[in-house]
This record gives sequence, C-alpha cells and structure tokens, in this order.
Amino acid sequence: MKKLIILSALACIGVSTFAADGATLYKKCAVCHGAKADKVYLNKVPALNSLTKAERLQFMKEYAAGTRNAYGQGAIMKINLKGLTEADFQAIENYIESLKK
Repeated sequence: MKKLIILSALACIGVSTFAADGATLYKKCAVCHGAKADKVYLNKVPALNSLTKAERLQFMKEYAAGTRNAYGQGAIMKINLKGLTEADFQAIENYIESLKK
C-alpha cells in the first residue's frame, strides 16, 4: 500500500511538471510584452496581441531554433525560449488568445 501511495504521488508530480500552463509560462514574457500582450517593446516590436496566433507560434519556433532575429532580438528570445516544448508554445498562445476576450 505504501508503494502504491508513493507511486501515485510521483505520477501526479510528473503530470503537473509536464503540464503546460500558459499563464505561468507567459509571466516571463510579460516583462517585455506586457501583462496583456499589448506592449510595443522598444517602440518597434509589435504587440503580441496584434499578431495572429499562427504568426506568434511560427515566430516562437523560429526564435527557439535560432533562425529568427527580428528587431535584433534573436539571441535574447532564443535564451528565453530555451527548454520550452511545442506544448508550452501552444499553452502560451492559448493564454494570449484568452487575453483578447
């Protein structure tokens, strides 16, 4: 019984660790992009909420891969996106979309 409880607890921790929470993940983004994804960063980077979901997702993938350097932000974006998964990107996108409502 004790082993079952321990295994159940570990399974729960594993699921919560890997579950993408867009609101939590976006907190790091909000520093530059604003809490509601409405900030024009450095007076040149468009507000995230002005882009389509598909554009934002594509841009995140390109930044993470190091193939995008729009507005000279490629290096910092690659660092900020390091370790995030496709599921994380989707969660962030869903969260930004929810801010529009």
